[in-house]
Amino acid sequence: MNVEKLQQGIEKLKKELGASLLATDIWKSGVGTSLASYNSNPEGAALFDRATDYLKKTLETAGFPELDDYYLVELKNNKLIVIMVFPEGFQWGILADKEKLNMGMLLSIAIPQAKKYFYDAYQSED
Repeated sequence: MNVEKLQQGIEKLKKELGASLLATDIWKSGVGTSLASYNSNPEGAALFDRATDYLKKTLETAGFPELDDYYLVELKNNKLIVIMVFPEGFQWGILADKEKLNMGMLLSIAIPQAKKYFYDAYQSED
């Protein structure tokens, strides 16, 4: 994993989402410690690491299909959390301001691009 490339991916995401991007962290699942970030929220990364694990287990127990690439959590005060889940054992969390966010841009451009940035870093050597 090339952490410098992860950080470069975050810089590109900042340009794509502009003022709507409030914070973002990328962490190893099961650890919850950020590898790369912008306005990092360590408690948030640890919280969503546990929440993702709980969600996966609950979906399996309930007989639902597995969690796919990401999930969204809508918060009060026009905030949105996006958690991207990678099969390689990493997660990428985004906190966005919905008043400034273009959802079409987020879903059709920013998330797919972020996945590309992640895999570029994942497949690179330090």
